[in-house]
Amino acid sequence: MAIDDPLEKIRALAKSEGFDGIGTALQVGGLASPIFKVFSIAKGISDSFKSGEKVIVAFLALCDELQRMQDNLPKDVESVLEQPWFKRAATALMMEAAAAVGEEDARLLGKVAAHGCFPKESDRHRQEDLASYIRDLARLGTDDIQLLKLLRDVNRDVIKHAPNLNRPDDFTSNLEEFKRQAGQLGIDPDDGIALGARLSGFGLAYEAPRVGTRQSPSDYCFRPTKRGLYLLSLLEAAEKPPDEQN
Repeated sequence: MAIDDPLEKIRALAKSEGFDGIGTALQVGGLASPIFKVFSIAKGISDSFKSGEKVIVAFLALCDELQRMQDNLPKDVESVLEQPWFKRAATALMMEAAAAVGEEDARLLGKVAAHGCFPKESDRHRQEDLASYIRDLARLGTDDIQLLKLLRDVNRDVIKHAPNLNRPDDFTSNLEEFKRQAGQLGIDPDDGIALGARLSGFGLAYEAPRVGTRQSPSDYCFRPTKRGLYLLSLLEAAEKPPDEQN
C-alpha cells in the first residue's frame, strides 16, 4: 500500500521508533520515492555506526599491514606501540573509520596508520603527530589529493634539488606547466585556487610568494609542504599492492 505523505509518516515513526520504525515504512511504502531511499541509506549508516564494522575493518587493515612490514620493523616494536602517540592515533583511527563512507575508506586509513607508525629516520618526528595525519586524510576529497599530487609531480625536480623547499622562484617558474597539466586533468583554474587554499588550511600546501604584482587569480602559485609530501608518501605506500611493498 502506498503512503500518500511519506514525510509525515517518517516523522511519526521517527518520534516513536527511530530508524528501526522507518525501516517498516520503507517496506510498506516501497523504494520508489527518493525520500524513502534517503532514509534507507541513513538507516544503513546508522546501523554501521552501531555495529562498528568499519572500525574493525580499519584495525584489521592496520594489523595486516604491520604483518607485511614485519621484516622492516624495529626490535622494540611492542614498546613503540605503547607510546602515547600511538594511543592518540588509534583513537583517531577508530573515530574516522566509524565515520567513513565505506569499508574501503576505513581500510585505507588503517593501512596509512600502519605506515605512519614506523616512518623513515628523516620523518621520525612525524610519528608523534600520526593522529592528525589520519584525521586530515579522512577529511580530504579526491580533488584535494589530485591537486596535491599534481603540485608534487610538477615540482618533482625542484623538490629533489631543494628539499628544504626554500627557493620560491623555482616553484613559480613551473606555474605555466602546472596550469597546462591542471587543464589536462580538467581542473578549472578557479577550482585550482580554491583547492590550493584548502590544502593550505591543512598545512599541506603553501602559496609561493611571487615578485611583482599578481595580475590575475590564475597567477596564484602553490607548492606542497613537507607535511603534504609526507602525507602523500603514507597514502601511496598504503595503496601499493602487497607484492610491491618490499
